[in-house]
Amino acid sequence: VARGVFNEVQKSSDPKEHNAFLDISHRDAQWTRGRFPTIDKTLNEHGIDMTKQVIPVVPAAHYTCGGVTTDLDGQTSLRGLYAAGESARTGLHGGNRLASTSLLEGLVYGAAVADHVGESDEGRETYEWTKEVINQLDSKSKESSPQPVYATSTATSVAARELLVELRRTMWDYVGVVRTPTGLSTAISNLRGIREEADDIYATCINAETAGLRDAAYAGEAVALAAHRNRVSAGAHCIVLEEEDSDSDSDGEAEIAAAGP
Repeated sequence: VARGVFNEVQKSSDPKEHNAFLDISHRDAQWTRGRFPTIDKTLNEHGIDMTKQVIPVVPAAHYTCGGVTTDLDGQTSLRGLYAAGESARTGLHGGNRLASTSLLEGLVYGAAVADHVGESDEGRETYEWTKEVINQLDSKSKESSPQPVYATSTATSVAARELLVELRRTMWDYVGVVRTPTGLSTAISNLRGIREEADDIYATCINAETAGLRDAAYAGEAVALAAHRNRVSAGAHCIVLEEEDSDSDSDGEAEIAAAGP
């Protein structure tokens, strides 16, 4: 559905012109308003009565599909580390995860993790081992790590916001609903520059805004690199193959891995 809407929107040369619509005008007006009060309020603010008019729609980012690979007990490849819910890639719902299925992921695998830790000797040993490691790391961190200097800067905030807008535009244009190798190569180049600027900003001013920008830059580049390597469409990843140059993204992968978050 998202790709169908995206393709229709792309047919228009005017970004303000809509080619795709949702029509729910056939339903009873009272039922519609009662079922979707927030949407009704928002549309009314834009002069649209969804009980009588069609609703212009565009694809939008949802949740990240995938995550840390686990087994049936929720265990990852790292001893003592479990994952459940939106942080995990269990395969329970295939390559794509639709809205609300993350609740099932959390319930099913959350219970599986609890059962494994509580009932098996291995699980209890892992739990105790993990607690010990965490306590040791926490103690060493407090001893050796200086407290970060938090700061605010109007100029930095403006720069961070502008860079975040650029990052979002790059992700939308090249790492969105439909991807191509050439577009992903462009995205990797752009995102690498954004990530380097984000690192520089974070180094001079540490706060929630600059930390969020840096995290988004690393995540965006990682997604683009992974998408560029994957030439098979599956789940939310749709790639249209085309003739491309021989440039490799291996240097970028090594760089982002070495830099770390």
